[in-house]
Amino acid sequence: MADKDEQEPVEAKPLTPEDRIAKLEKNRLFSWIACGVLLLLVLAEAGGLVLIATQGPDPRVGEHEQRFDVIMNEIKLLEVAYESARAYNDNAERLEEKLKRTTKTIQLNNFSALRKLMIEQEQSNRQFLAALKQGMYDLSRMVKGSRTWYEVYKGDLDLVIADSKLRTESLESGLVKPLTRKTVTAPAVDSTTAEQ
Repeated sequence: MADKDEQEPVEAKPLTPEDRIAKLEKNRLFSWIACGVLLLLVLAEAGGLVLIATQGPDPRVGEHEQRFDVIMNEIKLLEVAYESARAYNDNAERLEEKLKRTTKTIQLNNFSALRKLMIEQEQSNRQFLAALKQGMYDLSRMVKGSRTWYEVYKGDLDLVIADSKLRTESLESGLVKPLTRKTVTAPAVDSTTAEQ
């Protein structure tokens, strides 16, 4: 073991001229092969480019352009539709606000002033009719032979007073319904009664 450690390293022998030429030729051959492969690759790529250039434009590019144009037209139509829908929405919101305000106003007023006035008029009408009925009664007692006249019109006045009460009740409840019957019928006039 000690012998191996103590051995001196082998010195490189100087190359002879023949060895140098052989080494250079070996490296040269590799360079020629590499250049040939690179030349073949360049020629293949140039041939591919020439082939693509002679075939004309890719038909898929035209299809893509057509699709792009169609999509752009659809986008424009959607923008117009969106603007129209937004305008309708704005109008609808304004109308809804007006409707809310109107409904609130109607609910607040609820035609209460008009209803109150109509109730007062009905009460006044009933007072007038009651006074008329009483006056007719008193007059029929004063004038001789006029009792039948009071009895004929008393039923009509009672109907009118009852209808007035019904209208007042319906106005007070808020459910106003028109009357379906005629309250007063015109009596047949006798020539004998008319002369008295």
